[in-house]
Amino acid sequence: MLSDISNRTSIAHRSPQTDIACRIDSLYKAAEACADPPYLGEITQCYARAEMSQRPPADYLERRQPHIQPKSREFLVDYLTETHAELRLHAESLFVTVFLLDSYLDRHEPVEARKLELVGITAMFLAAKYEESGTQLPCLLLLDTARHVARGVGLAGCTRQDVFKMEADILSTVGFRLTAPSPLAFLHRLAHAACVQGTRTEFLAQYLLELALAEASTLAFRPSTLSAAAIHLALHATGQPWEAEYGQLIGVGHEAMMTCGRALVALHRRARGNRDKFVWVKWLKEKRGAVSGIDIVSPGGIS
Repeated sequence: MLSDISNRTSIAHRSPQTDIACRIDSLYKAAEACADPPYLGEITQCYARAEMSQRPPADYLERRQPHIQPKSREFLVDYLTETHAELRLHAESLFVTVFLLDSYLDRHEPVEARKLELVGITAMFLAAKYEESGTQLPCLLLLDTARHVARGVGLAGCTRQDVFKMEADILSTVGFRLTAPSPLAFLHRLAHAACVQGTRTEFLAQYLLELALAEASTLAFRPSTLSAAAIHLALHATGQPWEAEYGQLIGVGHEAMMTCGRALVALHRRARGNRDKFVWVKWLKEKRGAVSGIDIVSPGGIS
């Protein structure tokens, strides 16, 4: 009797977001992997409320960093993507790295162009300490890489202490705020809802998100919008349907998703065949589904 009352009370107080989550999960109730923990909807809502709280504006380089061009940032992020892959760090570590890089540059006084690589690799050092577990090896390797990068930009005397100093500067500048909801967090939620976790579809969506990391203009889009657009494109490219409930689940409107999708398609087309762009080469490997070689056919007006 008490359990029945509890159940009825719970149903009566469900939010629209929770109802949407329940409808989505009912579509896939036959698949055990798609069974949602009861708190997953609340986590998604929390991410949606917080996603723009710390995100730098898309034009921050122009306003705050006169010595650093968007192309320099693009090259650096692609290099960080390569370092991230070599060290076999978790996927989220790359997104935290770029978040810290942008947050630092947005809040700090103008940084000399020759120090940009040191800022980037130290951001990855911090991200590795924050996201990785079980070993100090990634952090030690990152320190060695940081010294190598510093030598490459003319800081031959760079030591571990210089890296630690930069680490302290980054932490104080960003107020010790090391992370915010990333597109990857929303992607995992949508991949779960669509039952495409660990499949070529999710790989393609993640590739599109990593492409977007290097493009400063994509900071204009909410992380949730980037994720919805990426999984929307990936589902169509792999012959699977997009359900309207997916966008509603994370609070993304159709028009915003389509606008973002057009930007992602443009990035994908520019990157195809560019072997100087590591992210394209990385996702061309068979173990990652060779997804960067997929020709994305623009669905529903995305072109």
